[in-house]
Amino acid sequence: MMRAIIKSIDGLNKVLGVLLAVLLMVMSAVVFYQVFSRFVLDESLRWSEELARYIMIWAVFIGSALAIRKMELISVDAIKELMPEKAIKVLNILVYLASIVFLAVLVQYGFEMVSNVSTQTSPAMRIPMAWAYAAIPVGSIFMIINCIAIVIENIMNFKGGEQT
Repeated sequence: MMRAIIKSIDGLNKVLGVLLAVLLMVMSAVVFYQVFSRFVLDESLRWSEELARYIMIWAVFIGSALAIRKMELISVDAIKELMPEKAIKVLNILVYLASIVFLAVLVQYGFEMVSNVSTQTSPAMRIPMAWAYAAIPVGSIFMIINCIAIVIENIMNFKGGEQT
């Protein structure tokens, strides 16, 4: 049962990885076209910087969710080096549970923020600002899902005696 949950979360992460790659390609193309347009065609695009900024916001939140799952976020391990192995496993579980609580608060306030800006539009593209701000709660939900996968794996490893 738990392995099936982890497998489905990893499947979701593959989709997120493809989405992230597409976002970064589009952002690069938009920025390249803006530079080309400004210096070769001698005309500036009003919407390109804004679109690149919103894509970057989404990319950061999606990339953070993937980095959580791959355990590639920056961490300070000085305390862990002084602890016994079982205590490290318990600490890992507690850290990710605390992260879930923080991210749940971020989801709640993120949706409130989306609601507050739902009537505003972006200056250049005239799209609802809710699209840009929605990256906060949506990305946080993906981060929570990946934290849950790590907690499940750590609990399974703790019970099985495997090293994390």
